[in-house]
Amino acid sequence: MIAPRLLTIGVEEEYQIIDAAGELHSHIDTLLAAATPQLGEKVKREMMQSVVEVGTTICDNVEQAREQLAEMRGTLTGLLKPEGLRIACAGTHPFSRWYEQQITENERYKMLEEELQDVVRSLLIFGLHVHVCVPDQEIRIDVLNEARYFLPHLLALSTSSPFWMGRNTGLKSYRSVIWARFPRTGIPPDFSSFDEYENYVQLLVKTGSIDDGKKIWWDLRAHPSFPTIEFRVCDMPTRLEETVCLAALTQAICAKLLKLRSSNLGFRKYL
Repeated sequence: MIAPRLLTIGVEEEYQIIDAAGELHSHIDTLLAAATPQLGEKVKREMMQSVVEVGTTICDNVEQAREQLAEMRGTLTGLLKPEGLRIACAGTHPFSRWYEQQITENERYKMLEEELQDVVRSLLIFGLHVHVCVPDQEIRIDVLNEARYFLPHLLALSTSSPFWMGRNTGLKSYRSVIWARFPRTGIPPDFSSFDEYENYVQLLVKTGSIDDGKKIWWDLRAHPSFPTIEFRVCDMPTRLEETVCLAALTQAICAKLLKLRSSNLGFRKYL
């Protein structure tokens, strides 16, 4: 197994599948059947059948991420075009109704729907997630604690969801309002060590609050399966160049915090 490399990145994007009229269209099963032979595990289902998620492999730099994202966008666009469909990118759809969407047949999604009802059914939102590798567990928690400071800035730079069900909400990111209805979201608490973080997760598991760490949906988290810090705060950008810029900024934030730490310095924290 190849050892994880410091500051490598991975990028996940969530796209809308829309028809010629611009409405969301449930098409994920057909799209995956056509896309998987070309993209493999880079393309996935999401909760709504009108959403498709893509994710890069581990990238040494943002140039590699850009190449992969451009390829995936192009492949999906080419596969959807003969069906009269296309992908669109924004944090929310401007006018499609959440209660008209079909939820993907999946045991995990079914359990979430039973538990949270309309909170889950109305989750018609689209985000950008950026993973930054920090192999050492203790350093990962230190960087996570300090990186929380930058979450409002990253959200402000990415906002692309002022519209919701045909209305101008007056907010730049209505996606963040919808997402806040979910439990275990928002800015994470400060942790003094990786052990404290692990104990927190295990407490939630033992009390039946969650099945595993994947059900902690903070805007920034130590990923439960990968040696990464996952930034989850951003709206889905409308352009590829914006995604690349946000990924580069996220990587740079982590690099700066690591550089400060190597000089026995730190950055301000939220309490």
